Amino acid sequence: MRSQKVYCGACDRNVRVLITNPPSVTEGQAPLHDSEVVCLEIGDHCTGSVCPLGAAAPDDMVRRLMHSGVPLEGLRTVTAVCPECEFVSEMALQPGGHATCLLCGSTVSWKIEVA
Repeated sequence: MRSQKVYCGACDRNVRVLITNPPSVTEGQAPLHDSEVVCLEIGDHCTGSVCPLGAAAPDDMVRRLMHSGVPLEGLRTVTAVCPECEFVSEMALQPGGHATCLLCGSTVSWKIEVA
């Protein structure tokens, strides 16, 4: 993987991204994906429903980040019970009222309730 800074038109600034390595296998029946762009600065400053850099929804970008193997410290998270896997885990908060479970990768709607 290689890291570089690129301009993001959605948040109007330069952001850090990873570009994944292309698959090394050239034969086989399974479809192979090309290199992917993984934004390392996904979060509250993002606008819109699709990242213009990776052409992916924010929850898909979080999953790409999870699969890349880089530390996830940059994500804003809360600890909660995931309604999909039913484990207590870190949930990465995203704009638009969604959160992605960092254990199973499922995305759910969320809202903060004030007591």
